[in-house]
Amino acid sequence: MPRERTHLRYQLYKSRARKLATASTAELQEKKERSGPTVLDLSKVRFEPIDAQALSAWERWDDFHFSWHDVVGWKAKEPLALDLSIWFDKQLCGLCFANPNKSRQRIRIVRLEGRPREAHPLKKRIATLSIMVIQHYATIIGSRFIEVQEPLKGAIPIYQQHGFYFDTERRLVKAVESQVS
Repeated sequence: MPRERTHLRYQLYKSRARKLATASTAELQEKKERSGPTVLDLSKVRFEPIDAQALSAWERWDDFHFSWHDVVGWKAKEPLALDLSIWFDKQLCGLCFANPNKSRQRIRIVRLEGRPREAHPLKKRIATLSIMVIQHYATIIGSRFIEVQEPLKGAIPIYQQHGFYFDTERRLVKAVESQVS
C-alpha cells in the first residue's frame, strides 16, 4: 500500500510539472503576442506521458536515434521517472525520459529526441520545452541538479546554450533554478 501511494503521488507530480510547462508556454505566447505578430501558436503545444499513441506516432519517424519502446519497461521499474511526449496539435515532435537518482538530488536526462529529418513546428525547440518540464518536475521533487546522462557529442552545445556545464566530475549538469510551483 505505501508503494502504491508513492507511485500515485509521483504520477501527480509529473502531471503537475506538465501542467506548469503548459502554463509557461502560454505565458511565453502572451509575451510574444504583445511584442508583435507571432509565427508559432504555442497554445497548440501539449505535454503528455509516453503512451501507446506516442509510440505509434514515433514509429512513423524516419531515422530516429533511440528505441523508445524501452521506456515502457523503464516506466514500470522507475515510478519516479518522468516520461514526456511533446506534441504540436496532433503531431508528435519530441520525446524525453528523465530519472531522478535515489536521493532525488539529481534528475538525469536519459533520452531526449526531437523528430529527426522532417520539418515540424517545434524544430529546434524540443530541448527547450523538455528542459522546462524537467525543471518544473525537479523543483517539485526537490532536485538540486539536472544532469545529462551520456550526452551525444553533437548535443553538448545545445545543452550548454541552456545553461548546462561540465562539473568537476565531468558530468554535464545544470543547477535547478528555484521557482514557485
